[in-house]
Amino acid sequence: MKVEHSIIRFTILLFSISVLSCKDTKKEGENASEDSMETIVFSKALIDETNPAVWIYDYDKDIPLKNWEIMGLNNSPQEWIDFLNSQNRGVYLEFSKHSGDTLYVKIQESNYLTQNMGSAGADAYMSVATFTLTETKNVNYVNFDFVEGDHATPGTYSRQYYVERNKTRFH
Repeated sequence: MKVEHSIIRFTILLFSISVLSCKDTKKEGENASEDSMETIVFSKALIDETNPAVWIYDYDKDIPLKNWEIMGLNNSPQEWIDFLNSQNRGVYLEFSKHSGDTLYVKIQESNYLTQNMGSAGADAYMSVATFTLTETKNVNYVNFDFVEGDHATPGTYSRQYYVERNKTRFH
């Protein structure tokens, strides 16, 4: 019954994405007060209409880019986790709790993430998961709990962490 419920929710999510998607980009300087986290992470050039992911990883810029603009969709943390789990083989997120503005998730079997994906693959997964899970209202941080490995480190991540990290890398 739980699997059927997840399949129904996933189908509704995919339908909602296709119906509610908005592909307008934010023009540079349009809202100068927001020092452009949105400008950094949103690029129409990389929109992939065949990929239902809300965020996709740009390996050239080392940061997720918005693939779909979701309007009016307010998924729960578990729904976003189910969505990520449906798209990623080898890494399975489990909901632990939501406290304050932090979502806590666990990866029981982290070997694929930490040892098999490589550093770039692990970074792509962690950042896309962070950006996707922070689509949830009142979630600004994601705490990942897993056994540390060569390519990924557990801890608390935010969109701002990746934006700030890239400012030092590319400027």
